[in-house]
Amino acid sequence: MDEFLHENFSSVEASIPLAVSPITELDQSSLGSRLATDIQLEDSHDLPELDDKDIQRWFRMIDAKLDAILQLMHREHSEFRQIPYRKVEISGSGIKVYGPEAFPEGTLVEMRTLLPATPPAAMYLAGKVVRSEEGAIYVKYLPMTEDLRERIIHYVFLRQREILRGKKEL
Repeated sequence: MDEFLHENFSSVEASIPLAVSPITELDQSSLGSRLATDIQLEDSHDLPELDDKDIQRWFRMIDAKLDAILQLMHREHSEFRQIPYRKVEISGSGIKVYGPEAFPEGTLVEMRTLLPATPPAAMYLAGKVVRSEEGAIYVKYLPMTEDLRERIIHYVFLRQREILRGKKEL
């Protein structure tokens, strides 16, 4: 295991859906780790005006939530169902990705993954390549919310428990 990548976090080898792509200068404005299910509600102004303002706000909130759910369902189907499984070594601070990518050190990358936990966690992870060698890249996560990190750590512990019980191989 790679101590400099995983620091004070437990790590585990696994096979998870994962796609890695470099971040261009244009993409850096939206750089950041996040759940794919984060819903941004916007106030809808195309509903008719009602006399009761409380009911009006309630209808607008429901309309915005329904729009967000529909967008989310479409995004999950198109982006996350097509991601190939990759062998990785994952922890709460970084990930080693096995494969043909050969990004130079310092490259900023975005990783799309669907961690097979309960419930599954579809997420975008931003990171920086700290080492690259033939057959693997080492990516240190950029700052993220504690909720997101906890989901990764939760998956690591679930996977370690599976291995200890002898239920699953890679």
